[in-house]
This record gives sequence, C-alpha cells and structure tokens, in this order.
Amino acid sequence: MIIQGVQGHVVRSSREPGIVCHEVFYDGGRTLDRHAHECSFLAFALDGRYREIACGSEFDCNPRSIVFHPAQEEHAIRIGASILRCFGIELDRTELLRRFGAHTPSSLLHIEGRPMAAVLSNLYGEFRHGDSCSSLAIQGLVLQMLAGLSRADCTENDRPAWLDRVDDILRDEFRSHLTLEEIAAEVGVSPSRVSVVFRRVYHRSIAEEQRRLRVEYARERLHDCRTSLAEIALEAGFSDQPHFSRAFKQVTGTTPARFRAAVAG
Repeated sequence: MIIQGVQGHVVRSSREPGIVCHEVFYDGGRTLDRHAHECSFLAFALDGRYREIACGSEFDCNPRSIVFHPAQEEHAIRIGASILRCFGIELDRTELLRRFGAHTPSSLLHIEGRPMAAVLSNLYGEFRHGDSCSSLAIQGLVLQMLAGLSRADCTENDRPAWLDRVDDILRDEFRSHLTLEEIAAEVGVSPSRVSVVFRRVYHRSIAEEQRRLRVEYARERLHDCRTSLAEIALEAGFSDQPHFSRAFKQVTGTTPARFRAAVAG
C-alpha cells in the first residue's frame, strides 16, 4: 500500500462506516519519510519497534504502543532492525460524528499499555478472526477506543504542575545548552510528553521558547552601545553573531544592528 509516498505491505483490510482497518508489515531498517494521512489515524504496534518523529519530538514505540495522529499531521518513522507489524485504523471524523456522535481527539497522543492496549487487542481480534457479528463488534470497540482517547486527550490538555518547573528551567538556563532529555529528567516526565504538552499549551516548541528568551535578553542588552553585537550574541547563548542575527530577525522582524540604531535615536 502507498500512503502519500510511504510504502508498506497490507495483508488484510476491512471497512466499516467511518472506519478503515489495515494490518500492515514494514521491512526492518527502513525510514518512512515525513508524511501525513488524509484522515485521523491510529497505529497499534503488534510486532517490532520503531521511533516516531512528530510535533517536534521523538519517542520510541514498542509492541502494544498506541499512537494517534489527527488528520494531516506530519510525522516520520524510523523502523528498527526487525520487521514491523502494525494494526492501523483510519477514522473519518465527519462520518463518525454524523453516524455515532463520536469525536476524534484533536492532538497527537502516545499511549503505552493497558487499558487502551486491551481494547485495541480485542479490536484487532475481531478484525483478524471476524464472523457475522464482527461488524457490530468493531464499531462498538472503536467507540470505546475513542472514548478512551478523548479522556487521554483531556488529561493532556490540562496544564500539569510540572510545566511550571519547565518554565523555571527555561527562564533560569535559557543561555545554556539545554536538551529535551535533561529537562524531562528534571521534571520526571518522558521527553515526548514534555515536548507535546509544551507545544499544546504555548503553541511553540521548547527550542522556539529558548530562542525567544535569548532574543529578549539580547534586546535589552542592545541598549548598551558599548557592547559589541558579537559579545551580546555570546552572552545570550548564541554560537556566533550570524546565528544571533538570524534568530533576532526571525523573532522581532528586524536585525540587531537596525534595532540598536532605532533605540539609539
């Protein structure tokens, strides 16, 4: 099967109102370049391991990992050494809402283990070994799955207490070299969750926020005409003056030199 340039081996498929299920194999060691799905899409890993790159973060997926992507959300995948087997479910948001009044989540979700994995295992069983009742069973299990995803989505959309600690780290150490793994370890949350929740709350990545804080610091320092642009760049945490100038213009719309000239009068 080819989905926007991403090739896998579909061994079976089924279709229900608003729901398309696939069992797909991917060759080990492959990289699936950045792509998106037309409909909302959920992947349930059955065998094999892979790394997902989405929403500015990376996270590992093992057997029984669940990843939900809203429609048109771009992501990429690096598959481990062995064959990857996934149960994929495409969800037509409009059709599900019309027929069942069911809503799909609005953001990326990465869920590990029970109870959602149990629901997906039952759903895969109905898909794989279906009988005359399986159509109704699949629809019911998908609605149960969507309810669980919605609860997870609501939980993720709440502002967690640890996010304040992330804010403190960025404000105190924005001039230092920070890694997502270090920040996550400090607040006791996985790197993928830190990245996804931060972006959802602030509508920008942690790297973008660090860059913004560096530029704000530099903007204040530019009022001191005795300090060179190169010195301010290093003080603010930029590797060199060209990097500083690009970031400053990206955030403020003007260059450091023009900004300094304007405030100097």
